[in-house]
Amino acid sequence: MRLFSSILFVLFLFGFEPNAHGQGYVFGPKIGPTIGLQQWNSLERDPLLSWHGALFIESYDEDSPSSLYAQLGYHNRGSAIRAFDFFTGSNFSSSFVFKNISLGVGAKRLIGDGNWKPYYHFGLRLEYTVDTNLDEYEEFNQFLFYPIDIFVNKWNYGLSFGGGFQTQIAELIGAAFEFTISPDVSLQYEQMALSTPIQFPNGQVSSLGARNIRNLTFEASLVLRLHRKIEYY
Repeated sequence: MRLFSSILFVLFLFGFEPNAHGQGYVFGPKIGPTIGLQQWNSLERDPLLSWHGALFIESYDEDSPSSLYAQLGYHNRGSAIRAFDFFTGSNFSSSFVFKNISLGVGAKRLIGDGNWKPYYHFGLRLEYTVDTNLDEYEEFNQFLFYPIDIFVNKWNYGLSFGGGFQTQIAELIGAAFEFTISPDVSLQYEQMALSTPIQFPNGQVSSLGARNIRNLTFEASLVLRLHRKIEYY
């Protein structure tokens, strides 16, 4: 509960204050599949298929369709390269995974009634990259075809927006299906151009320009919503 209490404090900082009727908060886990996209300068990579998980807390007012939320989660960002070798008939695939811890805050609004209530949400994210899988490509990376860890920006920030549908299963238990688009504003990877040309084994000489990589992630989440109501007398 310390985690939920800390996140609830963030909600207070962003203007959530309980009043004297129908207040409380909702908390719980989110988990689901992830589609990660990256653009390496002007080159579009293939999607990364992965997963994410998060814990969230959300303000609750039975008289208002709007709420504030905060969440702490683990998200795999990245992309992939997939190719088919016509000579050997084999498939080639490489995934580039940036394992990020994300803190997000934002607002949510219900826009309908019924058993499954639709809503939309918008928020800001701050992320820290705890690890990558780029070391898997060190032995193939003689000419810096692949990104390397030393140019990874550990701290990143961006936006999150989307929507979903929520329902009430019991008095204090609910569920939701949620869809989120998370574009980064900052660069996940920033590599300067090499001033010295590279000579390849075939004798060809080429220069390597700057490489800037930014994340764009699509996520679908199954959400468990646990209500904590606060009674005032």
